[in-house]
Amino acid sequence: MTPIATLPNIKSVEFMNSSVLFVHLSNDRTFLVPLEKFPAIKNLSSEEKKQFEIIDGSYLSFIAIDEVYSIEELIGI
Repeated sequence: MTPIATLPNIKSVEFMNSSVLFVHLSNDRTFLVPLEKFPAIKNLSSEEKKQFEIIDGSYLSFIAIDEVYSIEELIGI
């Protein structure tokens, strides 16, 4: 039986501009996430984008919206 690979944790996130989110992972990889895939995040104001929480290293949540995004959703797996 092959063990299931564990995903790295979300270490931090930052916005490059209004259309790209960087997701920095604990394995030193960074994913560029086009916000076209996540219109609720894209529509947040600059201040609202600063108000986020990384939950258990696996989820990203913004105070201004009622959605929680998993690492799998963000990096497209």
